[in-house]
Amino acid sequence: MPGLAPANRDGFQCFVSNGAGRRDKGQSMVEFALVFPVAILLFFVVIEGAFLLFSDATAHFAAGESARQGAEGGNAATTDSRMIKVIRDSAVGQTTLLTVNEIDVYRLNEDSAGNLTVDAAHVNRYRLDGTSIGAVNWPPITRVVTNDASDFIGVTIDYTYNWRTALFAPLAAPHLTAIYYVRLEPQTY
Repeated sequence: MPGLAPANRDGFQCFVSNGAGRRDKGQSMVEFALVFPVAILLFFVVIEGAFLLFSDATAHFAAGESARQGAEGGNAATTDSRMIKVIRDSAVGQTTLLTVNEIDVYRLNEDSAGNLTVDAAHVNRYRLDGTSIGAVNWPPITRVVTNDASDFIGVTIDYTYNWRTALFAPLAAPHLTAIYYVRLEPQTY
């Protein structure tokens, strides 16, 4: 049989290469050339997806912490500024993965079925540095914080995710929001 050496003293036959294996080397190069771009693309998609999920989770966490700060602050005059500070001091305010466009603090109305809707007449808009965008329509001192009748407060962080890999740079930056709401803590019983 060609390519097989005679049996050695243990009775096993050994394969002897006659140069036919060189074709396999070329096949491996072609397979590598086909698979490598797909593997690199997949790698960058996973990395970019991880950054995007981190940014989204961080923004939702910051919105929740800000709303809780607002619930605890109740109708204290500095409540909104403390809420914005919570967001600014969180990873949302420290990272370059996202850019905060606007922070909205607003009152929610509850209907008889328990559904909450935004009260458009009571919305405060802020930048990340704490300056207001337009008029403050719902000053903290006007918030109802009595037992059984306290207001609901909502926080929305409007932000833009900044692509980190050049692969996605031609695409438009995603515009996202993080929303959280909670009932204000009663200050009087």
